[in-house]
Amino acid sequence: MNRKIILLVDDDCDDAEFFKWAMVGTEESFAVKFVDSGDAALDLLSQLDSLPDLILLDAGMPKMNGWELLKLIKQDLRFGEIPVVMMATSSRMKGIDDAHSLGAEAYIVKPSDFDELKQIMQQLCIGVQTDLKSTLADMRSNLPENIYTFN
Repeated sequence: MNRKIILLVDDDCDDAEFFKWAMVGTEESFAVKFVDSGDAALDLLSQLDSLPDLILLDAGMPKMNGWELLKLIKQDLRFGEIPVVMMATSSRMKGIDDAHSLGAEAYIVKPSDFDELKQIMQQLCIGVQTDLKSTLADMRSNLPENIYTFN
């Protein structure tokens, strides 16, 4: 069976650990690759034999922030079709609008509750395996304060 790849780009090691714990039990179907910077993400994307099926991208990183990385990914013909979900601790409309205008599939406000994070990650896994856009729309209906989707 060919495992799906999720690339997590987040400079906060604690957040990355939470995301990894939320993915426990999906190892047969998913491989989670983790990098802690925009530069590392671009390097990894260039080296991978198979591109990720989804990129989870933290908005607030030092040096190259998530917005700059999203713009580079979407402008690169090699990576532009990879779905990207932006993540941030803020629900400010500017960030949500920027994610939309730069080509993200959705914007997720990082939950502080682990069970909610686990639910979000499980739903994203289902979406990657089936239909990400409709799964994100369903998630938006169930968690309207945490998930913003774009058509």
